[in-house]
Amino acid sequence: MAPMRAAAQVAVLERPAGPSTLEFAAPETPEAAGPSVFPANMQLYFQPSEAEVAVAAETEAAEAAEAEPAVPATAPEGNWERRSGEEVGAHGYWYRWTEVRGCDETGAVQWYEKWWEVSDWKGMKEMGAEKWGCNARGDAWRETWRETIAFDESNAQPMVERTAHKWAKAAKGNEWEEKWGEKYWSAGRAEKWAEKWGREGGDIWHEKWGESYDGAGGCVKWTDKWAERMHLGGAKEEWGDKWEENFKDGRGTKQGETWSVSAGGERYNRWWGENHVGDGFVQKFGNSTTGEHWDVTEQMDTYYNPIPHFGYDLALKHSPQLRTVPMLPRDRDLEGSGLATIL
Repeated sequence: MAPMRAAAQVAVLERPAGPSTLEFAAPETPEAAGPSVFPANMQLYFQPSEAEVAVAAETEAAEAAEAEPAVPATAPEGNWERRSGEEVGAHGYWYRWTEVRGCDETGAVQWYEKWWEVSDWKGMKEMGAEKWGCNARGDAWRETWRETIAFDESNAQPMVERTAHKWAKAAKGNEWEEKWGEKYWSAGRAEKWAEKWGREGGDIWHEKWGESYDGAGGCVKWTDKWAERMHLGGAKEEWGDKWEENFKDGRGTKQGETWSVSAGGERYNRWWGENHVGDGFVQKFGNSTTGEHWDVTEQMDTYYNPIPHFGYDLALKHSPQLRTVPMLPRDRDLEGSGLATIL
């Protein structure tokens, strides 16, 4: 184990930044889905358009040019250690990592960071990072991200995958968590998803959504949002809505549900659906617990987007650092050696 050193030096360590491409566009929500159940300050925010990114980059550059030189940050006084390692194995497996951990003099403030690079002779390359900590008030947090280039063993297609996970909890009890991921296959298939929940006092919010593109003109999109509120005496109020659409070759379906349960236990449900048969007519139907019922056929256009806004080629283009992860030379005979070094 490395000797303990001054904590203030942690600030000068170089570390890879989390990729901005972990955030992606929200699905096209039907009007029936309604607004998010999350408060405005807890909404999910996804990757902006290229035009918005360009404007933001110009703004940041202008602000940076006018800004005063940055003053290096310092870590809390206390103890910290840095460890690095490199491991190799069968089939050209290579894993390089660095971690930093420490605490203040009382042990109440703690932090940990780790980042890594992985590759093998099959063409897999990976970068990732993990970070967690807590402060003297009792607040705690943790976040990880990972991006990978690999071959899907089920179909032998190259693919790019990115995932992230963030969590935080305040000492007073408020808590939130986010997870999101995306996969892109070279033949055109793509999947994206996100999950988020938060707790503030007696209110709890949940939100999930996903998109799946088969690369041959088919796509499935869905969302599921719900919330709950605790009242004095143990009563609980709940409400939410969800929808799903499934299209291919000009035909498909849409369906959804809105629901609520009052603090007194009264339940309300409203279901709706659409059948798009591809001939210019759409069947619309639904019913509710209040006695509503409808089933009509209307002449109308069918619209859906079977092409993801992000694909395999663009994912590779947006991962220049990942593509430069080194690989072991093939003349190194390391199979089964289990060689590992700690620096």
